[in-house]
Amino acid sequence: MPKNTPKKTIVPTSPLLARALHHTEALLQIPAATNRVGAVADYVVREAKKLGYITHRQPDDTLRITVLGKDKARVVGLGAHLDRIGLMVDELFDDGTVKISAIGGLYPGHVMDGVIASIATSKGLLAGVITHTETPIHRVGGEGFEKRAHKWKHIRLRPDACIACTKKNGKETLQKLGVKTGQLVWLAPQLVVTEAHSSIRGRWLDNTLGCAGLLSLLELMKAQKITPRFTLDLLWSAAEEAGMGGTSVLRPEMTDFIAVDTSIGEEVDDINNFVIKQKAGRFPYSQSLTEELEAAAERTKAGFERRTFEGGGTDAEQARSAGFKGRLGCIVTPIYGLHSLEAASLKAYAGMLQTLHHFVAKA
Repeated sequence: MPKNTPKKTIVPTSPLLARALHHTEALLQIPAATNRVGAVADYVVREAKKLGYITHRQPDDTLRITVLGKDKARVVGLGAHLDRIGLMVDELFDDGTVKISAIGGLYPGHVMDGVIASIATSKGLLAGVITHTETPIHRVGGEGFEKRAHKWKHIRLRPDACIACTKKNGKETLQKLGVKTGQLVWLAPQLVVTEAHSSIRGRWLDNTLGCAGLLSLLELMKAQKITPRFTLDLLWSAAEEAGMGGTSVLRPEMTDFIAVDTSIGEEVDDINNFVIKQKAGRFPYSQSLTEELEAAAERTKAGFERRTFEGGGTDAEQARSAGFKGRLGCIVTPIYGLHSLEAASLKAYAGMLQTLHHFVAKA
């Protein structure tokens, strides 16, 4: 697979943030989407094994790592989702193009003309370009170009291997390469991290940032020989983007569950602040648990905002729907352009990670 990240990534000095960015970069090199998370789950399992932790893995690739704490009666889950929004092959055409459709909340406007993508084949990833059927502007005219319907039925991916194909051999070429209906289509991550601007940009930050953050927290606890003040379950789910089930259903003994996720950056006052959600849609989070998170944030002096959101469901809501009876909370890194080319502040991400560290380790 071609490298889509810069040759040299500028990493901030905070060890917790530096390790989280290391895992972010590594995870983004691994294609994944809802219920297609086996390879990224493998990565988490390998990293946990290096630290001496045992990972409990379900058939759907949902993961749990338990760290015994001082208070064994309280079991707190921190959950991030391995799955990302994505694309898959719907149909192969005679000219060597393929029709694609979304996995989760990805829309045609996110992937119009000229976007680079790759298809999973029997020989690895095959790169190509996404186009609209009503293109170029020279053929359909300016007015027609502006009024193009943004629907998946008009979106095509033309693999590089099929540029020279004709309508007689294009589909056959795709089949020989191992392209099949249902194969994952992977947009290049385009990750850029810049310390000078305290910024991170790329695709799939939702929820790679959460997954990487949990791994870095695990590393910090091991390095500093931290025994958490309660028993801690670190959880990675497989199907959050499709709203299927909840991570915490893994552990009936769990007393609290906190979704560690991302949310809409355009709705915060300052993108450098992370957010402790009070409500998502019609679903309010447990006030006593959100106040505990806020107290941890105040101890770290990290900038944060209390926010409610009209939408933006997480594994927390899904956990309740799946039968979880404990307290629920949500802590997120705000992202500009969520589900498109995404961008976030490293200050917000670092503040969220440091708050989780204090929440877990210090009363």
